[in-house]
Amino acid sequence: MTERPLNEIIAENLRLYRRLHGFTQAELADVLRYSDKSVSKWERGEGLPDVTVLLALSEIYGVTVSELIGQTPRSKATLELIRAAEKDKKALDRAKKKARDRAKRQKRKR
Repeated sequence: MTERPLNEIIAENLRLYRRLHGFTQAELADVLRYSDKSVSKWERGEGLPDVTVLLALSEIYGVTVSELIGQTPRSKATLELIRAAEKDKKALDRAKKKARDRAKRQKRKR
């Protein structure tokens, strides 16, 4: 079995976490102070965000950088969020609000 390239794994995770937390590419780009084209490029695996962006994303999503780049298994909280997304719209909305609040705090820090 061949391993997937790291950029594909990171791209998939970036897309997953953004969607789970209810951000559009444009909204996330605004929080990060990057263009939506950059976010799109990262999510297609055509480029990678720098370390400072990965740190910001990990804070916004409440995960480790290691989880974000696929080097450690998804946390229990992430797996619960995925299940919530599949089953419970209200739980997903609460999680989205939490992530947006974290993003606002992160944006104020910059």
